[in-house]
Amino acid sequence: MHKTRLMLDDDLGNFLGNIGDDVPQSVADAVRDCPPDVTTYLLCSGSGACGYPSTVGFVAPSAEAFHRRGFDPFGLLLRGIKASGKETFITFRMNDVHNPTEEWNMPRIRREHPEYVVGLDEIQAGKAEWMSYCLDYSRPEVRRHILDIITEQVELYGDVMDGFQLDWMRFPRHLSGTPEEVWAKREIVTEFTREVRAILRRGGRKLLLAARVPTTPAACRRLGFDLAAWGREGLVDLVVTCPFLTSEWVLPLDDMRAWLANPAVPLVGGFDMGFGRQPHFPESLRGIAATFYDRGSDGVHLFNFPCWSEYLATRPYHWLAGLGDPRTAAAKTLLLAVEHSQYKMPHLDQPGQLPAALPANSTLDLTIYVPRAALPAWRALLLVRSYGDVALSVNDRPAGGVRYEKSDLGTCRCYLFPEVVLPHWKEEERIQPDQCRVFRLADDALVPGVNRLRLTNLTDGELEVERINLGLW
Repeated sequence: MHKTRLMLDDDLGNFLGNIGDDVPQSVADAVRDCPPDVTTYLLCSGSGACGYPSTVGFVAPSAEAFHRRGFDPFGLLLRGIKASGKETFITFRMNDVHNPTEEWNMPRIRREHPEYVVGLDEIQAGKAEWMSYCLDYSRPEVRRHILDIITEQVELYGDVMDGFQLDWMRFPRHLSGTPEEVWAKREIVTEFTREVRAILRRGGRKLLLAARVPTTPAACRRLGFDLAAWGREGLVDLVVTCPFLTSEWVLPLDDMRAWLANPAVPLVGGFDMGFGRQPHFPESLRGIAATFYDRGSDGVHLFNFPCWSEYLATRPYHWLAGLGDPRTAAAKTLLLAVEHSQYKMPHLDQPGQLPAALPANSTLDLTIYVPRAALPAWRALLLVRSYGDVALSVNDRPAGGVRYEKSDLGTCRCYLFPEVVLPHWKEEERIQPDQCRVFRLADDALVPGVNRLRLTNLTDGELEVERINLGLW
C-alpha cells in the first residue's frame, strides 16, 4: 500500500511575479499559504530559462534580477517548504517552448545550436509550431547539456529536496521523426533516465525520481517512453500520469500499471486548471479527485494550480481541503462531467465526447463516470448545455423529477455551482440560462462506474451539445 500524495506543481513564475520588496517575507508568506492537505510540493526550476542561479543554463531575467540583489527565491522557497515538513521535489520541464522564438525563454543550447530541435524541417519550411522548437534528445549534445543542468541542481539543492521530477509533458515532443521512428529510439530516453537516477544516487543520496508522462500506454509509446523497461529496471520511484493542458476524468490507470509492471512504483493521476471550457472550482476538484481514487490512483497531482494568482488576488488553497484522502475527497457537494475535447492534444490525450452535434429528432449516446464513494446521493442534477430543448434518459430510464424549460428562466440555472468567470472571456463566450436544460434524476438512477446517457433532440434543427455536468448532493 503506497502512501497517498496530494501533489502541488508550482511553475515558479507566478511566485517570482508576486514577490514584494521584502523577499524573505514573500517566501515566508508562500510557505504559510500552502495548506496542510498538500503532502508534496514540486517547484519548477525551469527549462528554456532557469529559475535559479545557474552557470550551465540561461537564467530567466525575472530570476536574475533577484540574484543581483543577493537573493535566490527558488532556493529560499524550496528550503522553506522543506522546513515546513512537506515532501519536496524539484520539477524540471524537459522541453518548455512557451514563445520559443523569444529571448526570455530560449535555452542556451538552442541559442548556440538552433539546429538541435525536433522540427528543423518544419521551421525551414515556414510551418513551425511551438513544439517544432523542442530540443531533440536524439542528439547526445542535448542530453549532456540537460544532464549537466540536473547535476547542478542536485549539487545546489540536494540537501533540501526529497526527489526530482522529469516533466516530459512540458512540452510533449522530445525525439525527432515519425511515431514509429520515435518508438525505435526509446532506449535513448531509457538510458537518459538511468543517468538521471545515477546522479540522484551519487554520494550516498537517496533522492526519488519521478516522471510526468501521458495518460495512456499508446501516448507514452508515441513519445518514446518505455514504461515497461522503467518498471523492470526500477528506474523511477513515482509516475505521474497527466494530459497536456486539461483534465481527463477517467484515467486508464489499470492499463498504465499493467504496462509498468512494478507494484512498488506509485502511480498518481494529475490534471490542469480546467476541464473543457470550465476552470475547476471546489465541487469539480472533489469530483475529479474522488474519481481518480476510485480508479486506483495513489494520489492527486495538481498542475498549474498556483497559477490562479494570474486571476485572483491570492491562490484559493482552501479549495484543496480534503483532496488528499480518498475518504474525504468525495465529500458532497461535488461535480462530475462528460469528457470535453477543449485543449486536448490529438494522438496524446484521450479523446473527448463533447462538443457533439445532435441532429434534429435524433439521439446522442454518451457516458459519465460516477465514483463509488459519491453514491448514494439524495439529489442529482444533470445540466446540459445544448442550445435547445432535449430529453434525457440515464441507464435506459427516462430522467425523472424536474426538467426546467427554456421559458422558465427563474429556475433554469446555467451553473450548478458557483464558477470562476475568467476576465479574458468575451461576453458571448459566457454560458447563458437559455442555452441550458437541467434535469433532476431519480435517487436510484445512477450506478457506480460508467453511466449511460441518451439525449434526444426535441427541436427541428441541429443542436450542439457543449457541456454536461452532474451535481451530487
